[in-house]
Amino acid sequence: MIAVTCRNGERFSLDPDDIERVETVPDTVVYLVDGAKYVLAGSLDSLVLAIREYRAEIVVHQHRLAGGVAEIAAQPAQLRIERRARSRDVPAAPPPSSAAPAGSDTD
Repeated sequence: MIAVTCRNGERFSLDPDDIERVETVPDTVVYLVDGAKYVLAGSLDSLVLAIREYRAEIVVHQHRLAGGVAEIAAQPAQLRIERRARSRDVPAAPPPSSAAPAGSDTD
């Protein structure tokens, strides 16, 4: 949730996922997906900055839950190399057929 201030001075929190669109002429007006409309005291730039900080905070918390931000940044990714049993350049031999092809007589 981000904290916003309406033009009349009322402060409240708003979920950025509920924002449908924002208009900036002449005031900053936020339209939500449920049809609500709010006229904000701040600019579009301050709203975008608040949304970016909110989303960055979510990413940081997700990394902490996954083992810590410092661990992720300090350890390079491990590269695992596996050798194939067969080469891609040489076509594989057809599998042995146990049944005789149809139409052939074997006595």
